[in-house]
Amino acid sequence: MDNKTASAVKAAAKECFVDRNTVAVSLFIKALQTRNVVTKNKLTRIIESTDYLALANHNNVVKLTKNTFAEQAEQVMQAKPTPLPKMAAKSFRNTIAPSVVVNPPPPPVTITRATLPLSVNCDTDAIVDVLGDIAIEHLDLEDTGVTDIFIDVGSSMSVKVNGQCVQRDKVIEHPDVAMILQNLPGGGPTVKQSNRVIFGQTLHRLAAVMYDGIITGVTIRVGRSVSGLLPLFEGLVEQKNVLLCGAPNVGKTTTLREICKYLSRGKCLCLIDTSGEVCGDAGNKDHIVGTSRVFRPVDPDNQYATLLDCVRNHSPDVIAIDELNTKGEVDVCQTIALRSIQMVASVHGNIQDLVFNPMLNKALGGSTQALVSDRNAVDGRKVVVQRTSRPIFDLVINIKRTSEGLEYAFIEDVAENVSRIMQGKPIQTRTRRIVGEELIETTEEVLYPHEC
Repeated sequence: MDNKTASAVKAAAKECFVDRNTVAVSLFIKALQTRNVVTKNKLTRIIESTDYLALANHNNVVKLTKNTFAEQAEQVMQAKPTPLPKMAAKSFRNTIAPSVVVNPPPPPVTITRATLPLSVNCDTDAIVDVLGDIAIEHLDLEDTGVTDIFIDVGSSMSVKVNGQCVQRDKVIEHPDVAMILQNLPGGGPTVKQSNRVIFGQTLHRLAAVMYDGIITGVTIRVGRSVSGLLPLFEGLVEQKNVLLCGAPNVGKTTTLREICKYLSRGKCLCLIDTSGEVCGDAGNKDHIVGTSRVFRPVDPDNQYATLLDCVRNHSPDVIAIDELNTKGEVDVCQTIALRSIQMVASVHGNIQDLVFNPMLNKALGGSTQALVSDRNAVDGRKVVVQRTSRPIFDLVINIKRTSEGLEYAFIEDVAENVSRIMQGKPIQTRTRRIVGEELIETTEEVLYPHEC
C-alpha cells in the first residue's frame, strides 16, 4: 500500500472511529471511496496491511485494534521540541493528528444462578419402527444432537448432528424408501399441501422428496419435547407480545411449547398448530402445552383465517402461532395485538434478517428509506432506513446454536433496538443459557450486521 493510500485509510479510520471501536464494513467502504480508494476485491488486503484494523463478525465489521491515532499524537506532544522558524512551527502544529478517544463497549455483566437440569423426551422407538434396520445399524438416536435424517435414493444416508451433516455408510435404494413409507402409521403418507406428515402420536415429522411426481427420498425431523426451559424466559414474557427468531432447527418450536405451557396457566390460550409439530397428530397433550386449546387449519395456506376465527369466536387471552410465513399473517397479528390480546409467534431467520425482510418486517415496525437533513444524517448518509410504525412485538427472543449449546438473546425495547440495527449501531441484549444445573445470564452490547 503506497503512502497516499495509507494516508487515505488512516483518514477514513479517524472519521469512522470517533466514538466507537467497531463499525460496519459498508460504512468503512464508503469512507474509503470518498477518498478515492479502490476497495473492490481489495478491502481485506487494505485492512491487513495496517497494524490497527481487523475484520470481525464474519467480515461484516471493521474493528479498531489499537488507538494508534491517539498514540501518535501523544508521542509527538511528548517529543522534545526542535526550534523551527515561526511559519514552519505553525505548519508543523497543523499536521498533528487530533487525539481520538475510542469508547470501548461496556464489559458483559454475567449472573449465574442454580436451576434444575433440562429433561429431554424423545420417542425413539417410533423412528426405529419406521426406519427398521437402517435406524438400528446406522443411527445413534440417544444422541440429543441428532436433529434431522436425510434419505435419498442413490446417495449415502446423512444425519445432521449439532448442526453438521455427517455421512453414514448406508447407500439408499428404492426399496428402502418404499419400506419407510409403508412403515408409517396408516400404511403410507398422505402428503399434505405443506408436505409434512407427523408420525402418529409423536412429534417426529417426515417430508417427501419428489422427483417427477415420484417420491425418491425423505427428510425426517426428530421431534423432542424439553422440560425445564421455564427459567430462561420467566419474568420476561408475561403481558408481552413475544416473537421467537432463529435459523431453522435451533429450537423455536420447542421454546414455543414451553411458553404456551407457562402462559396457559389461568388463561385461555389458543395455539395454531398448522403442521402438527407443536403437539403432534394427537392434538393437545397436557405435558407438552399445558391447558392450551389447539387449532389445526384445514388449509395451511389460509392460516390467517384460523387466527381471525380464534379472535372472533373463542375469547382468547393469548394466541400463539408456530411459523409466520406471509404478510397476511403479520397483518392479522397486528389486528390481534390492537385488541389487547397477547401474541406469541415464531419466524424463520435472525432478527437482522427480519428487519430487512420486506414481507415480514412489519412485525418489527416495517422499514422505508427516508431523506434526512445534514443534522440527522447517519454517518454522513442522508438517505437512511427508518421504521414506519411501532413494532407489533414487545420482546424478541433470538435463538442461536453455539459451541456451548443453545443461546437465547432477549431483545427488549424493540422499537429503539430495531432503529439501532438499521443505523448499524450496537444494541443491548440479555442473553441466557442453561449449562448443567446453572442458568447463566449475560447483559452485553451486540452489533448485528445491517444493510445500507
